Amino acid sequence: MNEVIIPERTRVSPAPTVAWTPLGENAILIMSACDAIPGKVPVAVDGNPRNKVETMALTWRRPQAEPAQAVGFLCLAPAPSPDRGSGAILLGRPGRPLRLILAPKPMPLQAFLAALADEAGQAFPTVVDGLLEVLLAGKSNPRRLRAVGMLLQSVAKPGGFVEVMGPLDDGIFVQGWTANFAAGRTKLLVAHGGLSPAVLEAGTFERDDLGEGARGFFGLLEECAVRHPSEIERLFFRATDGWRALEVYERHVVLEQITVPGHLRDGLQRGTAPAATTEKLKQASQRFDGRDTISFLDQPVRAGIDDATIVEGTGVLIIGWLFDPDRLTGDVVLRSGTQSCTIDKTWTRAVRPDVTAAFAEDPRFGPAMASRRNSHGFIVFAPKLLPEPGQPLYLEFEVEGHGPAFLPLAPGRNPARRALERVFGLLDPRSSTATAVVEKQIAPALQAAEIAPPKVIETHDIGRFNADAAMGLVIGLDHRQRELSSLFALLAIDPEIRPLPIVVAAPGESFDRLGAEARRLARFYGLHVRLVLVEGVEDTCDALEAGVRACRFQTVALLSGAAQIRMPGWLGRLERAYRGRGGHCVASPTLLFEDNSIRWAGAWLEGEGAGRRVYNRFVGYPLDAIGSLGPMEVAAGATECCVMSRNAFLEVDGFSRSYFTTGEKGLDLCLKLRMNGVPSLWVPEVEIYVVEDGEIRPHVGALISLADRTSFDRRWALAISNMRG
Repeated sequence: MNEVIIPERTRVSPAPTVAWTPLGENAILIMSACDAIPGKVPVAVDGNPRNKVETMALTWRRPQAEPAQAVGFLCLAPAPSPDRGSGAILLGRPGRPLRLILAPKPMPLQAFLAALADEAGQAFPTVVDGLLEVLLAGKSNPRRLRAVGMLLQSVAKPGGFVEVMGPLDDGIFVQGWTANFAAGRTKLLVAHGGLSPAVLEAGTFERDDLGEGARGFFGLLEECAVRHPSEIERLFFRATDGWRALEVYERHVVLEQITVPGHLRDGLQRGTAPAATTEKLKQASQRFDGRDTISFLDQPVRAGIDDATIVEGTGVLIIGWLFDPDRLTGDVVLRSGTQSCTIDKTWTRAVRPDVTAAFAEDPRFGPAMASRRNSHGFIVFAPKLLPEPGQPLYLEFEVEGHGPAFLPLAPGRNPARRALERVFGLLDPRSSTATAVVEKQIAPALQAAEIAPPKVIETHDIGRFNADAAMGLVIGLDHRQRELSSLFALLAIDPEIRPLPIVVAAPGESFDRLGAEARRLARFYGLHVRLVLVEGVEDTCDALEAGVRACRFQTVALLSGAAQIRMPGWLGRLERAYRGRGGHCVASPTLLFEDNSIRWAGAWLEGEGAGRRVYNRFVGYPLDAIGSLGPMEVAAGATECCVMSRNAFLEVDGFSRSYFTTGEKGLDLCLKLRMNGVPSLWVPEVEIYVVEDGEIRPHVGALISLADRTSFDRRWALAISNMRG
């Protein structure tokens, strides 16, 4: 009968006290001696025979010891319970169990291993080798891996050097020499402050500068926690004669990632490896190395880039062309470092007769173009792909019969709005392509953009400006030339405005001109003005937002720089309508074009369900069309001129920056306020002119309006379909 049984109750002689060290929370390592012990033994913890596991005992002979202590052994055991444990370990053996008492305090790991080396003597390397197998077979934890690292430092023999390293996406290229492993797949342990497992796929090659039996090696470290070669201290591997260490050569070379594929190609040309490893290394060698390779293919496939722009904080916008009449190209992927985006699934194709003409006379490509369409162009926005400093940006084309081909990009950098507005000038608004580009590329890009809010640079006060007044006027100016003299004169002759504090917010770039004029006029008319210099202004909404944040008025009257006052008393009437609703609304006047036709006279909800929309009902009508109506609630107000609570403005985080035009920004703000319980009120009797922006070309304006409407519908269509009113 071979089964070893630990009896339920056993009388034993006094137990010896043994050294131990913890390995993580659930295991300990113990060292002791006895007369004999098998290779595998059951171990009971805290003297409880019902709580037992099987462990492996690593042994060595002790020639000078008494027979009862002739065999030294080392084994893993479960950690005793910290609160009620007895500190007793019971090892089952044929004949009788072995009872051990743990020392009151554990030994530090390093001291424990030093004591083991003294005790085991010449058998230490063999014992450690077995212990490493046991430790690596179990579930890893930091303390266990630390023990493995210390053991390897003690027993691993020199195995060669790593002389060259370089990062490559999710792996690390290594090159050096060794005499202790063959080409193919080798399991390693990587020392990098800690210790972690990895796999080396390597080939070998002959070197004249090495001794007999040593060869050069090259390959890729994979499945590795290390992300950069500079972290690697040494590599441990199991050779036929035990553990070996590849040291990192003191004068090692760290390659730029872009040069690693070339080193792999060189290694494959002069070295050998098993077929599976060769194929894996060959695939890695075909990665981008900085060269344009698509322009030199034998296949009729070519590509070019007209413009590539990194849209700050947002992604990459690319305008280019792909000539592929035989449709040999599969996936087209934009890459930078470990980031990637497959762009051919989302790009918008465009007709490019210039590309067709360029290749029509080339005998290599002309025959392939017969009866083919010429929509070779593409425009695409790759969201959230932002190259890290030093990382190249490139396109990878999977070409049938060739594998990957590459086209490096030299992108510029631009703020989101400026980068996207450039595209409008390249499009024909009458084409379906323009509509598709706006809806699928431009609008999503602007919605995804993380545009920094306008920032107040500095302020200058003229007169007795009271930032904490119950009510104040905020005027927002953009980069366009504005005539301040008539505006200040109209403010000064209005008795309801003259005593109010006035904030004038303008772009910092325009402030030298505007600031001096505003100071002179404010002093001349005796107005109380705060001049606010603002960074990041793209339109009057940005300036208005910065102005609101640069004061502490309870109630703010907003006046866009595009607005022109038509009559005195306008602000008083707006304020009275606002107070008539308990100061809980956005009160807006009628807005007029310069010919006295209606620009805005309330925004209304029309339609039902998914077809429901916000509609500017009276636009283009003569002013007489609205008659003598009184104030009435509407779906949304007009932020070119309005009165509202400053706190309400701030609670909805002001204007959204995900639109090109101020009209859509204002509509978005009023709907946010409506959703937050603040309705909009139209006050028909108050009339304000709003000057058209003549700087935007008509066809560009149509595309910008389409982009804003698309963005608005993406954000608000569902909410509007469920609104009442």
